[in-house]
Amino acid sequence: NTMGAQLDGYWPTVLREYRRRHGVSQAAFAQRLGVDQTSVSRWERGSDTPRPAAAARIRDLVRAEAAPRQDAAMLARVRHAAWPTSLVSRGAVFLEINASAMSEAGLGVRDLRGTSIYGSFGEETDAVTQHWENTGIFSGDIAATISLNVLQDAVGQTAFIRTLDTPFFTRDADIWCLCEIKRITEAEYHSLRGQFDGPMLAIPFG
Repeated sequence: NTMGAQLDGYWPTVLREYRRRHGVSQAAFAQRLGVDQTSVSRWERGSDTPRPAAAARIRDLVRAEAAPRQDAAMLARVRHAAWPTSLVSRGAVFLEINASAMSEAGLGVRDLRGTSIYGSFGEETDAVTQHWENTGIFSGDIAATISLNVLQDAVGQTAFIRTLDTPFFTRDADIWCLCEIKRITEAEYHSLRGQFDGPMLAIPFG
């Protein structure tokens, strides 16, 4: 059937492409996996498939190779997103923030990359940010948070902001946080604070 044919072609494609990109022989690749060369040959011909332990090792190698591109892709995704988005690292430092997010929050045109949220938007934002970091979002304990903030915008007006924050696991086992930003009314802000019993709702995994 079609699904069977797709599965039959999966391992030959993955293995041949990996060896081609790295310029390694079947024997050298087999040694890296702790199997014999005839096993790799059978997998590439599609006459056999890797056992679970070997399959897991192959996937780890492929993921490790792809990870730097995935990190760069995430930065590009935020930079070019059509919706207001930022990417924040531990210490609440902006890695990227797009023009749409700057506009939504009323922050003007200054470049916030490399700047920490702390000390940038007032004491209330600092307190919310500290609470946010303490939820476990940067230790992989939380699936998402919804944060509520009050900022002073570029013309001195009060801006009420809601963000949906989700962790992104990088190639170096670090965690970045993807923050989707929306400006809300003061009434919405107070309503949500009442529902959350505070400035934040932490959503655990599962």
